[in-house]
Amino acid sequence: MKEEKKRYFLVEYNGNIRTTIANSREEVYHILNEVRKYNNRKSSKYLMGNIQIEEIDGVFYITAHLYTKYTNRMTISEIDTMTSKLTESELAKVFSDKTKMINDALPDINIAYLETENSNGKDPIKYERGIRYLPVLYKDDIKYMDKAYIRGCLYYHATIRDFNFFRDLANEFSVHHFIGDEVSELYRVVDYCENQNGSLTDVYIKAVDLYSKFICEYEKDESLTRDKAGKYVISRRRLRDFGFFVKNYNLRDSKIKSPLKYNMPLPKPTMEEEESGQLKLIL
Repeated sequence: MKEEKKRYFLVEYNGNIRTTIANSREEVYHILNEVRKYNNRKSSKYLMGNIQIEEIDGVFYITAHLYTKYTNRMTISEIDTMTSKLTESELAKVFSDKTKMINDALPDINIAYLETENSNGKDPIKYERGIRYLPVLYKDDIKYMDKAYIRGCLYYHATIRDFNFFRDLANEFSVHHFIGDEVSELYRVVDYCENQNGSLTDVYIKAVDLYSKFICEYEKDESLTRDKAGKYVISRRRLRDFGFFVKNYNLRDSKIKSPLKYNMPLPKPTMEEEESGQLKLIL
């Protein structure tokens, strides 16, 4: 695996929203900087993310959504090492003192990272305001990280002529331009096999080609990354993405939490007025 530079948190969205107003862009930047510093503190109980800024008649309305923070920043491998030893219930017990869930309901724990955005390309600073989700890898999910197991799944879907699976697969990963040729080839052989009784083996082979290329790491010039021994380096993140697609394919309800559709729709914010009559973003 390539050295992991990106850091993630384990979080639970607790449904709380904080709002404030600013009378200038300078005030907006100050608030965003305070939010960034709060998110970076190891002692902070929450993450503030999915920050929305709306300007009305020269006044800036700022909304932040709160996420209960279960861990500080960790690599995806470090988080996987912790969660893959546990079931969903067992992980919930680990953080039972922090969860907001009631009546023994399981908390909706997710791996999250903060997305740095520059809203219009002209702002003088970049700020972290988007929360993006990844699914938690539990011990029953470890097999989806195994390349031999995934190939077995692809072979199975080919043998039962599940052409919709391969179309969904191609569609899900078509946003990645570096596998554009493999996506096109998979579409082609699926249509040929379904309509002209082509070889099911070809469908399987093209799906494996897509998988094998997708999970590799790439350099900035789009060449494949190799380790000191000359072997291709595997991307932990994309290995997860593919594995969870296979896991979720036949689980209709889990489509909502698909690792490639990170965000759930957020509730519309409501402006809450404090006793002083002013809106305040609580840090």
